[in-house]
Amino acid sequence: MALNRSFLPLATIGLALSCLLAPAAVAQQANPPQGGPPMQQPPAAAVSDQEIETFVAAATEVRNLNKQWTPKVQEAAKQGPQAEQQTRAQALREMALAVEKKGMSVDRYQQIFEVARNDREMQRKIVEKMPKDE
Repeated sequence: MALNRSFLPLATIGLALSCLLAPAAVAQQANPPQGGPPMQQPPAAAVSDQEIETFVAAATEVRNLNKQWTPKVQEAAKQGPQAEQQTRAQALREMALAVEKKGMSVDRYQQIFEVARNDREMQRKIVEKMPKDE
């Protein structure tokens, strides 16, 4: 049970990025590439230790950005839905950029997050590597 509580910050991280990815994924599905069968995502079950390290580094950055942006989004919400949406979009762009700067695509980050949601061993590996001082 403690493992799941430790994993909760990652759920927030995954949720933040899934909000970012939803519009892009819908657009990609609506406009599949021409000239061949629709592309399928590769199986995500095989996650290397190096990918876990990269995921943890990216997740730590996303968590820090989330802490910085949450009050800004809340303040923007007081100005109206459009201001909130613009601020949220900017925050999510920065989070996606942070993931990419750590050397991982946002898609792969999401795949690893999804695997970890259902794989206790993966959760344990991620939680062990997460910084403890935050």
